[in-house]
Amino acid sequence: MIRIALCDDQQSFLELEKGIIENYLSQSGIDFQCDIYISGEVLLSQGEAISKYDLFILDYEMDGLTGFETAREIYGVYPNAKIAFATNYYDFTREGYKYNAVRYLVKQEETFKSELIECIDFILKMESPKTILLELSDGRLEVAIDDIVYIKSEKHYIEYFVKEKDSTFYIRRCSLDDALKELPEYFIRAHQRYIINLKNSVQLRRYEVIIRKSSKETIKIPIARNRFDDVNRKFCLVKGEIG
Repeated sequence: MIRIALCDDQQSFLELEKGIIENYLSQSGIDFQCDIYISGEVLLSQGEAISKYDLFILDYEMDGLTGFETAREIYGVYPNAKIAFATNYYDFTREGYKYNAVRYLVKQEETFKSELIECIDFILKMESPKTILLELSDGRLEVAIDDIVYIKSEKHYIEYFVKEKDSTFYIRRCSLDDALKELPEYFIRAHQRYIINLKNSVQLRRYEVIIRKSSKETIKIPIARNRFDDVNRKFCLVKGEIG
């Protein structure tokens, strides 16, 4: 899941920008949330809730608070925010880097679409958390995310099966939907009862996937018919990136 906030005082440009993002991420099979704000003041009125965003794209020249002024306020609430600026001219780009801009996007250039997509890819490829802290019935446990092979639902509980641990699994009271929100994009809901780690997937067949559980053991996980196309698309994307 990637969450993006767009802030610009031109509604037509916001819609154009949002359309490019939604089309790209939908075709890539990436879960996303993209919200639009018509001014820096409206964005900042969200308070600490803005910390949910992985990327802010701010127009430099806006009525009221400028993009740079808005950025200063964002950093005050969310010091680790990733901010890009959309500008009409190259002249503003140097000043933008003073605000730790991850990218600057020139609206008037024909390359705006490709630069916007590259900016999103940059955020997506930034290092993701390597561990996850599980709240278990008998305490907390830190587990390496890539060691999670698959997750299985059992009534009101879920079981995390971990690689190279001789069938070790950890039980947590949680829903699969909530568990998936905590994990990177290479985890996917393959079935009503299963989340799988596509990095540990060896082979995809019609309505089942073979997962490497350890160096010597694999396991077959069912894929729901209505989820197969999505799993197949993301499987190909992940394997292409790894390869």
